[in-house]
Amino acid sequence: MAKADPVIVPVENLSHDPYRSLVAYPDPEDNSIESRIRQLTDLGISSLEFQGALRIGRLSILGKGVVGLVFTGYSGGDRVAVKIRRVDSRRKSMGHEAEMMRIANNAGIGPECLGSSQDILKMQFVDGRRLPTWLSSLEGRGKRARVRSTFKTLFQQCVRLDAFGLDHGELSRAHKNVLVSDDGRPWILDFESASLMRRVNNFTSIAQYLFLSGRFARRVLRVLGPVEQNELVEYLRLYKSGRTNDAFEAVLKMLRFQC
Repeated sequence: MAKADPVIVPVENLSHDPYRSLVAYPDPEDNSIESRIRQLTDLGISSLEFQGALRIGRLSILGKGVVGLVFTGYSGGDRVAVKIRRVDSRRKSMGHEAEMMRIANNAGIGPECLGSSQDILKMQFVDGRRLPTWLSSLEGRGKRARVRSTFKTLFQQCVRLDAFGLDHGELSRAHKNVLVSDDGRPWILDFESASLMRRVNNFTSIAQYLFLSGRFARRVLRVLGPVEQNELVEYLRLYKSGRTNDAFEAVLKMLRFQC
């Protein structure tokens, strides 16, 4: 089946079929649609582009979760990412996620939060691939070095989040929450479940995901070679105990990420 061309729709036309069904998903009542169109306009978003890996009905979008649907949008000629709250979401607004994103941004992490309203989150657009797709795309000489470089940066980002006291909460499922751009930079996405009230587990969660459990960890080990898992577990325990810098440096050394 041929890939459909992206469809760019001005915000004022989103009340028409088939777009209205996604603007106020999954129950597109007129008042919800009109409210979301006003909020998009107030945030300076002029149009949405229906493209991406996820298809709902006849339309494609970037992503779908329990809180909202993510679209490509345009604002002042710039491409942005737009998350629109589902009408059946338990979250009553996008305020929490926007607040968590701004804290992450202060740590130099994640796409920039560009604005928010009750039902809309406007973010920097990141053109990248999810971790499994990115790993599969790597070919030729230097593949191992590229993986180590990207993972080292991802580790450093997680340690910075830990230092800020912000727990992402979903990095045990990093295939859904991390993109890698063409230059090898990892981007941590989706701070909807993030919290300042929990004990931080960003670094330990991402290390476990990449090297200790699951199908993706097995794929990583085929690229980078075997890892002494018991030793890694001990270093992660040391990290949790409070000796964060010593444990982090030890993990980098054992995984040969320091070069």
